[in-house]
Amino acid sequence: MLIDRRHILQAAATGTALGLIGPLPALYAGTTEDAALEALLQRHTEAFLRRSPEEATGNDFDKGANAWLRGRLDDRSMAARAGDQAAVKQALRELKALPAARLSPRAALDRDVALYVYETLDDLLGRYGYVDMNLRPSPYVVSQMNGAYYWLPDFIGTRHPIKDGADVEAWYARLAALATALDQESERIRHDASVGVIPPDFVIAKTIGQIKGLRDRPPLESALIAPALVKMKQLGRQGDDARAEKIFRDRIVPALDRQIAALEAVAPKAVDIAGVWRLPDGDAYYAAAVRSNTTADIAPGDLHKLGLEQCRQLIEQIDALLKAQGLSQGSVGARIGALNKDPRFKVSDDDAGRAKLLALAEGYIRDITARLPQAYGISTVDPVVVRRIPPAIEAGAPGAFYSEGAPGEPGVYSLNLQNPSEHATWRLPTLTHHEAVPGHHFQYSVLAHAPALPMFRKVVRFSAYTEGYALYAQQVAAELGIFDGDPFGRIGELQSQLFRAARIVVDTGIHHERWSKQQAVAWMVDNAGEQPLATDREVTRYAVYPGQACSFKVGATRIVAAREAARARMGARFDVRAFHDLILTAGPMPMAVLEKAVAQWAAA
Repeated sequence: MLIDRRHILQAAATGTALGLIGPLPALYAGTTEDAALEALLQRHTEAFLRRSPEEATGNDFDKGANAWLRGRLDDRSMAARAGDQAAVKQALRELKALPAARLSPRAALDRDVALYVYETLDDLLGRYGYVDMNLRPSPYVVSQMNGAYYWLPDFIGTRHPIKDGADVEAWYARLAALATALDQESERIRHDASVGVIPPDFVIAKTIGQIKGLRDRPPLESALIAPALVKMKQLGRQGDDARAEKIFRDRIVPALDRQIAALEAVAPKAVDIAGVWRLPDGDAYYAAAVRSNTTADIAPGDLHKLGLEQCRQLIEQIDALLKAQGLSQGSVGARIGALNKDPRFKVSDDDAGRAKLLALAEGYIRDITARLPQAYGISTVDPVVVRRIPPAIEAGAPGAFYSEGAPGEPGVYSLNLQNPSEHATWRLPTLTHHEAVPGHHFQYSVLAHAPALPMFRKVVRFSAYTEGYALYAQQVAAELGIFDGDPFGRIGELQSQLFRAARIVVDTGIHHERWSKQQAVAWMVDNAGEQPLATDREVTRYAVYPGQACSFKVGATRIVAAREAARARMGARFDVRAFHDLILTAGPMPMAVLEKAVAQWAAA
């Protein structure tokens, strides 16, 4: 699942940007124009972080002169969105006004990234919905995967720093501010409905259920409050339980009730069509969503054909491996479905099964970490914990996801353990490689320690890069021999690739080809061997994040292509460890910029 999914960005348009770093010192001339560009992007980034207190905390910016940010949440109001639109237009004008001809190659890549970010935000912020820090648009401000109720409990409860009394008071301010964030989004639900943007009925039903789950769960046991109270008790404090519960009862519960009412008010007008083509200017919205998520100029119809072809190739490979294990009857999808039900690969649907899955995942992380020096020059891995997704949001959550830890805290690899038996153990190694090591967590771990990394290089993210790298990292794990002697684990890796190619088919199917939700679920189950319940949840996700499901395979394919182009050009000089260090320490970037950076590195 997509990296750093914690935050919803309402203030994106202040103009953040990302620069290229990494082993490119020979390309960096240090010109006057370079310095001007660096200063401009730093100024834009600091302005953005002051408009987004949540990102300020995530980037350790809310201290010193900016300590006031620690007690605030992002402004999610309509007025703030209008300010965002104005800010990104101003940032774009300033960037284009800088002379580009005399930039060093490295700085020119910085400018390419910034230009892509600003132009994409300028487009997306002129449409309905919102866009987050991965440049992922959604037409629905609140859904089963979006909204303050969904993202902020983990941010407030776990990610907010609590190291002294000032941090505690800032935490209480943020807890109370959650009510304001909820009300701002409830107003946007009403506004968007007035222009014809209403989530599908199945999305509304699931979302209302999850909001009620947050409202009705004992607050002192919730992800919003419980982890923070543990930290407060470690400071020797008393009386925080009652104070926190009072804020929850008096302020947050009424705001949750108002949000439920806002969704119930628009529900009678909702339909069961998953695709955004039914929304105002929906085809154009989807084309923009595909472009921003994949960072590639590919038409949705062409992307649909590409996904079908990739599925065909992967099905052929999996077919051969299944036959080698004596599994030759029925379609590949049916045989994968049989593996999902095979008792050899099942855990019990109880806490013992949950514990076994968590322990297995921890073991896979240890195993692959020991092999990293064979493929990476930088191979140190920061601490990571494996945990269960909070039960209050499991029903609408994906099978797993990774979240970067708060400053000084370990990263978190979260598994959806609502139904433990959904996680067939032949799939679990690759899932762990994608979300943890050498995937998302390792990706963040390397970037966190990259030398001289300016703030603006940490802020903007791209799904095609972050998710594409994590999918590519699965391939690296296989290349490191992790599946030697484990044929079913290797089938699991290829099936994961097939799943991502099938995502392209299904995402373009519902949003461009006008498939029904039922048709999309059936296609995924029949062709990729996915389980029906998990697939229904997946397709519901695609309905609210159009285009995002396409980013994984598009990104991974282009990373592999860049690697092999560099290998062909460099011959014996090519070192895969240096290649990996380059793309990881460079930080997130659009695929075209990554390809340009690798080409310059190969030629240097």
